[in-house]
Amino acid sequence: MNLSGTLTKTLDIWPELPIIMHVTYGKMIQPPSVTDVISVLKRHDRVCKITTHNIPNSLLKEVAAMSEPFPVLIDLELVSFEEDPPIVPDSFLGGSVPSLQSLNLSGIPFPAIGKLLLSTRRLDTLYLGSIPPSGYISPEAMVAILSPLTRLKSLYLSFFKFLQFWTHGAGQHSPALTRVVLPALTTFHYSGNREYLEDMVSRIDAPLDSIDVTLFDQPVFDIPLLRDFIGRTKILNSPHQVDISFSLSNARISLFQRKGDIDFKVLALVIFHSTPGLPLSSLVQSCSSFLPPLPSLEHLGVYKSEYLPSRGQDGVESTQWLELLCPFITVKDLVLDEPTALSVASALQELVEERVTDILPALQNIFLEGFQLSGTVPEGIGKFIAARELSGRPVIVHHRETKQELY
Repeated sequence: MNLSGTLTKTLDIWPELPIIMHVTYGKMIQPPSVTDVISVLKRHDRVCKITTHNIPNSLLKEVAAMSEPFPVLIDLELVSFEEDPPIVPDSFLGGSVPSLQSLNLSGIPFPAIGKLLLSTRRLDTLYLGSIPPSGYISPEAMVAILSPLTRLKSLYLSFFKFLQFWTHGAGQHSPALTRVVLPALTTFHYSGNREYLEDMVSRIDAPLDSIDVTLFDQPVFDIPLLRDFIGRTKILNSPHQVDISFSLSNARISLFQRKGDIDFKVLALVIFHSTPGLPLSSLVQSCSSFLPPLPSLEHLGVYKSEYLPSRGQDGVESTQWLELLCPFITVKDLVLDEPTALSVASALQELVEERVTDILPALQNIFLEGFQLSGTVPEGIGKFIAARELSGRPVIVHHRETKQELY
C-alpha cells in the first residue's frame, strides 16, 4: 500500500481485506503525514504487518500511544535513527498481539516490552537493535521476558556501541543455579558489553546451532560464562574448522561445521577495542582464553592484517603464540597468511627437538598464503619442519594464493 493523501475514503471503498503497511522515511518524495499513517493503523483489527523504517519521533510518539489490541498483527518492524526517541509505554497496542510472529525494534526504547510479549506464544523472531539508554532492560529482566517464548527461534540483541550504561549491576552475580530453557532457539546474535552478555547467558539453556557475538570491551581476557554457555549448545559437537584473525580494531574467531562438502559458520566471536595502540598481544590472549579443546577440529587458519606491526614489533611473545596454538591437538592443516607466518615462525623455532610434537601433534600440512610467488619458507618454520621430520611426524609445506579477508 502506498500512502499519499487522505486514506480514509480509499480504505472504506475496498472490502475489509488484511492491511500491510510499509513506509520508509527519507526516501520518499512525498512522505505520508502522521495523520495518514494513524488513519491506517486505526484499522487495528485488519492490520497484519507494519514496517516503518527511519520513523520520525513525531510519528513514533503517536504510534507508541496506540492502545488498541492488534489481533491479526503478524509482523511488526519499527526502525528509528532519531536522537532521544520517545519511550514506548506498557499500554502499547493494548498489550495484546496474539498472532505476532516477528518483532523488530531498532533504536526504539521499550523497557516494558515484556507485557506485550506475554500476549503471544507464536513469536519466532525477536530483534532488539541499538537499544538506547532509555530502553535499558537488565539481564535478569531480559531472561524473564524470554522465558515464555517457547517457539522463539532467532534472537538478536544489540546496544549502542560506545555506551556503557548496561554495565551497572551486570556480571556481579554468580551463575544461576537454575536456568530458563528456550527449546526452539537455534540462532543468537549479540552486540554489546561482556558483563551483560555473561549475566544473561548464564541463565539460559538453548539448542543453538549458530552464535554471532560482538564484544566492545577492552580488553577481554576471559569469558568463562559465555564459554560455558556455548559448551551447553550444539555448537561444539563436531566443529571442523576454526579461523582466527587479527586486525587493527578486533580479533575474530569463526568456527565451522562440515555438512557434506560445505563448511557452515556456526560461531562468530568478535572482540573490538577502541583504544589506539592496544597491543596485539592482548587480543591474542583473549582468543587463547576463550577457545576450549575441540577434539574434532582438523583445520586451523590464523591471519593478521598487513597493517599490524610486523614480526618482532607486534608485541606478541613467542609463548603467547604457542598458547594460542596449544589447544589444537587434532589439527591436521594449519593455514598462515604472510604477516602471521612471519610472527608465528619465531615461536615454532623455539620448540626444541624434545618439544616439537607438543604443539600441534597431529599436524600434517602448513599452507602459506602470500608466499606463492617466491616459494620461500620463513626460517623458523623451516627449522620446525626439519625437527618434525626427525621426530617421525613430517609436515609438508604448501603455497597458495591469499583467500582470507579481514574485517
